[in-house]
Amino acid sequence: MRDLDNTGFGNLALMKLSAWHKRRGDQVFLSQAPAWDRSYVSCVFTINVKEEECPPGAEIGGTGFKANGWLPPEVEHIMPDYSVYGQDLGYSTGFTSRGCIRRCPWCVVHEKEGGIKPWAEIYEFWDRHHHDRIRLLDNNLLASPNWRETMEAVIRERLLVDFNQGLDIRLVTDEVASYLKRVGRCTKLRFSFDEWSNHEAVREGIRRLVEAGLYASQLHFYLLLGFTQDPDGDYARLDLLREFGCSIFPMVYIDGDGVVHPPARGPIPKDMHGDRNRMRKLARLKGVVTH
Repeated sequence: MRDLDNTGFGNLALMKLSAWHKRRGDQVFLSQAPAWDRSYVSCVFTINVKEEECPPGAEIGGTGFKANGWLPPEVEHIMPDYSVYGQDLGYSTGFTSRGCIRRCPWCVVHEKEGGIKPWAEIYEFWDRHHHDRIRLLDNNLLASPNWRETMEAVIRERLLVDFNQGLDIRLVTDEVASYLKRVGRCTKLRFSFDEWSNHEAVREGIRRLVEAGLYASQLHFYLLLGFTQDPDGDYARLDLLREFGCSIFPMVYIDGDGVVHPPARGPIPKDMHGDRNRMRKLARLKGVVTH
């Protein structure tokens, strides 16, 4: 098995394949072993694709390869092998829903997964014997018919939860805000603010969350830059989030061919950096200027 992303963020497909093969009595290696009967290569991000690192005859998958295939049901719905990375990742991870109700032009989720649908309960992928932390990969959890069931399970089990792909601020109602307040143990409440046209919904969502008892500083916003080439919109979104005191993480747009599209106005302002190390790495790779 080969994980081309090498981010420290466990590749879910490979962990499931490892669990399935081990259940059959096979040996599994997350590297290029001296000899193998079957090889898998997975890559989530196009920027990390390295065709030369794919063993001959390997089965490849992942959005990085623009592959839209699915794992067989008996593999997809299996407890992942979290030990395949050589040490425990420290958290369980998976999807309780797949797909999305949105058709954002910069996103491949709807094309790849279709409309929103329930997928699994957390108990399918939560290793309760080793983890009190769960990382949810749902692309639009709040749009899924089973979002309440997922929230209730997280609250009931007192899990430290990371809504890693972000929640849709446009779907935050008073009920949703109440649930998010009840979750309690949360690494960050992640949302996105990708277009200025959504500014009224963003303001309203933040207001509801604050009125429910959350602090604006607990709200973390992914901020897409470089897609629309609209510097006024980019900075207006930034100013709105500054006004509330929310945490901001800039996401420079990288298209399906791995080409980076820098923000229209040039350098990314210092106070926009959610993760300075990540932005410096991106700058070294593709020439995005950060100050």
